[in-house]
Amino acid sequence: MKQQNNYDASIIYNEIQSDIEKQKNMMFVAGFFFLILLMVIIPVAIWLFLGLLFYADLPFFDHGVISMVSHTKMFLLPYNILLVFYFFIMYLKDKKLHLVNKEHFKKAKRYFIFSLLIAVLPYVFANHFILTMIYFVFFVLTIYHLSLTYYDVELHKVENIHSHLYRSEDLGWMSSMGLLDNPLSMQDDMNRAKLFVQTSTLGFDFIVLFIHMIVRTIVFSYGIRYKHYIQESARLFDIILEEELNVECAQYSVQSKVILESLNYVSFRNGEIVLYEHGEIVSKLAKIKEQK
Repeated sequence: MKQQNNYDASIIYNEIQSDIEKQKNMMFVAGFFFLILLMVIIPVAIWLFLGLLFYADLPFFDHGVISMVSHTKMFLLPYNILLVFYFFIMYLKDKKLHLVNKEHFKKAKRYFIFSLLIAVLPYVFANHFILTMIYFVFFVLTIYHLSLTYYDVELHKVENIHSHLYRSEDLGWMSSMGLLDNPLSMQDDMNRAKLFVQTSTLGFDFIVLFIHMIVRTIVFSYGIRYKHYIQESARLFDIILEEELNVECAQYSVQSKVILESLNYVSFRNGEIVLYEHGEIVSKLAKIKEQK
């Protein structure tokens, strides 16, 4: 085992302390800013999702069918039929990229099963409002993960996803966005389904992002209050440099990792460690010069 003495841990610790003092106020401001944005984006995301949902006047899911069953115990049935249609259409959409993210597809199927179970609960549970709210959550999660199944791909493959551009006549009649369904064709129904799955969860992506940033700000604020987390972050960064980014970090606390990420030293992405530019600067400062 090689001796790990290429970097001075005390210099790393001092640099982390200095960067914390410089950036902690900015982190608090950023966290508050993301909280404000989150309160704004939630209603916008719901409005976008519902707007595109009711715009997609698809086979077996038109407003007439919804009205017919809205006062029965099968009032959630049209939405289950719609989910089946989405799964079918997205399978046909990109056969070459089919199931590019199997983990998301598994989640989509799991949430779809939950939505099916909730759809039969009105026969044993009388509160339709609560059931609708719960169903809406699983409905959104199904669409969200179905979208990521096909669109969360490598950058160099992105152009393949959009190889077939939408034409105005493929989205229905009457105007470029197709306000009326074309009863003589299913192509507009299929394209509206693909358009819905592709774009309707955009607002929820921002919600997830903002929640992640807020939680990271909270963890950072908590971690810098305790000296041992700062010391652990310095020790972790020292080991990362010594081992040239090939480190198993599972035994280190979340707080120490968040401190390093928030200060732009490194990033922990899907089990891989990425050294940032500021981290490189600190590594050069902490580098122990070889004795001649």
